[in-house]
Amino acid sequence: MKPLRSCLEFGLRFVGATLAMAVLLLGAPLLDTVSERYEPATAPPVQELHARVGVTLRRGDTLLSVLTHHGLERSLAHTLIERIAPFVNPRKLRSGDNIQLIVDPRDKSVQGMEVVLQDNLLRVKSTSEGWSAERHEIPSVRESAIKRGSITDSLYENGIKAGLTAQQILDLAGVFEYEIDFFSDFQPGDAFAAVVEETRYADGRRTPGRILAAELEANSKPVSAFYFVPRGQRGTYYDEQGHSLRRAFLRAPLSYARISSTFTGARRHPIFRTVRPHRAIDYAAPTGTPVVAIGRGRVEFAGRRAGYGNLVEIRHSNDFSSRYGHFSRIGQGIRRGSQVDAGDVIGYVGQTGHATGPHLHFEFLKRDQKINFLGLDLPKIERLNGADFERFVEFRNQQLAALRNGGRDTAMGIRLE
Repeated sequence: MKPLRSCLEFGLRFVGATLAMAVLLLGAPLLDTVSERYEPATAPPVQELHARVGVTLRRGDTLLSVLTHHGLERSLAHTLIERIAPFVNPRKLRSGDNIQLIVDPRDKSVQGMEVVLQDNLLRVKSTSEGWSAERHEIPSVRESAIKRGSITDSLYENGIKAGLTAQQILDLAGVFEYEIDFFSDFQPGDAFAAVVEETRYADGRRTPGRILAAELEANSKPVSAFYFVPRGQRGTYYDEQGHSLRRAFLRAPLSYARISSTFTGARRHPIFRTVRPHRAIDYAAPTGTPVVAIGRGRVEFAGRRAGYGNLVEIRHSNDFSSRYGHFSRIGQGIRRGSQVDAGDVIGYVGQTGHATGPHLHFEFLKRDQKINFLGLDLPKIERLNGADFERFVEFRNQQLAALRNGGRDTAMGIRLE
């Protein structure tokens, strides 16, 4: 291995937290800016000592294949990989990840490597004693931003236009899944707003974070959520009164086009043409639409039953149970005795049994008596109290002011190396 002509640039490129923060505010790349501004005038420019080759991993690439492709001997590549093992598992580098190779511009030999690991920079360099690996924290600023809009098409489309990421929209739907039926509750013009975290790094990256607070209108009625961490517990979302938004059951078991039959004491049966009670809810949806369990429970039945066709029955806590009929097929692994959680796929819409078209026949029972699920006031699981509630109220009031009064992005804190 050729020794480096000088290791000076490696020591000078991290000159301290103050310089790093100055670079952050200027918006320039941390490593290049610091080295160019503070290299002694008598030394050759950094780019003459080393060049950088950016590599984006493609499908099938490994760190070993990348290093050897750029001329590093296989034995030296293995040694380099062993050296970084305490910091990162090379097998976890995936397609799309970026690596910076440090090469000697004279003969293009690999002299080092840099890879960003979330909020750290892992740097490997060649020395006279072999490979040396160091990890440095990348200075960052955590900020919050308010994203707001109104629903004219769908929450997804309008959320993207408002600046939310696809993942944040999915998270938002997850926050309110116990409160809002996303397939029927929204009306054109209903508004939404969210306070979201974002981390801005000195190397120019921005990574979206958690939704801190949100407010949605559903049928012109506002529903709020606030992320809060009680002492000694995991964080979750609470409403304005400090009740957990997680309820015993979801609002609906599937994404449906419409409710074709409601819970009623007298309905003309579409097949038998007789008037009889319909103690269930029929959700019209295309064949193959996934159906999920509305709550945690144990599968009591999964199979064929007269009239229902392919049926799944789940026993929940507090004497509740739910039935899902007319499936085209039952979900993988769903059998008697299986444990399921709210949101687990248990089957797919079909029209087996006595059905004139594809739909889900859904029954909800308490102590084996069928009741109207749409009229049920779903109980919430827990409520904050004591010192936790006092802290929550302070946080809630701050977030409500941001959600309802608007405002620009605000810095929440600064972390420096």
